Amino acid sequence: MKTADLAPLKKDFVTALRIVAREGLSDAFAHLSARVGENKMLFMPRKSPALVKKKELFVVNFDKAVPQSAVHQAMYRARPDAGAVIHFHSPHAILLTLVGQTVRPMHNYSAIFYEGVPVFEGTGQVETPERAAQIARLLGPAKAVLLRGHGAVVVGKTIREVAMLALYLEESARLQTEAMKLGEPRFLESGEAEKVARQTFKPKSTERAWEHYAAAVRS
Repeated sequence: MKTADLAPLKKDFVTALRIVAREGLSDAFAHLSARVGENKMLFMPRKSPALVKKKELFVVNFDKAVPQSAVHQAMYRARPDAGAVIHFHSPHAILLTLVGQTVRPMHNYSAIFYEGVPVFEGTGQVETPERAAQIARLLGPAKAVLLRGHGAVVVGKTIREVAMLALYLEESARLQTEAMKLGEPRFLESGEAEKVARQTFKPKSTERAWEHYAAAVRS
């Protein structure tokens, strides 16, 4: 992909970072990537998502280690269908892991994660390719994996999709933690959740959601 062709991707990249920051999914430490070609990705400097500029984005191949890159590179190697990856530290996703729970289907958005959301039990940072590869293997065919006491990693086909999935995951975690205060949540059965997901998670719906959140950060 030529440098000039990256302009629309860079625009979406920075918009997604602004959405993540505005919606409280992370403070200064979320990071995003987007696949460009077979073995390269568009990546960001080690900087708050609220402050990253388009001119600071850069392309790196999957074999070159740069700060915060390991989990992204591992996900692309394990998931040829992944076009974007985001790692963030949203509070309710973290909270569920602290009580040995994970996001389970219970409403329209949580049903999107009907394949399951595994929890990586290792604690601390994802600093090595070996640990990143473990997380990627644990993710399997799912859309998201939680990291115990740390946050989440989400994969999607595009930047727009992965940003919306991140928002849906945190909303699902928040509603589940609130429901647990009131009683035993009523979760959806696997088949029922998949049916709801197919009705809810469509490209047109993702685009509509993206425009909603993007409008707020453009104003």
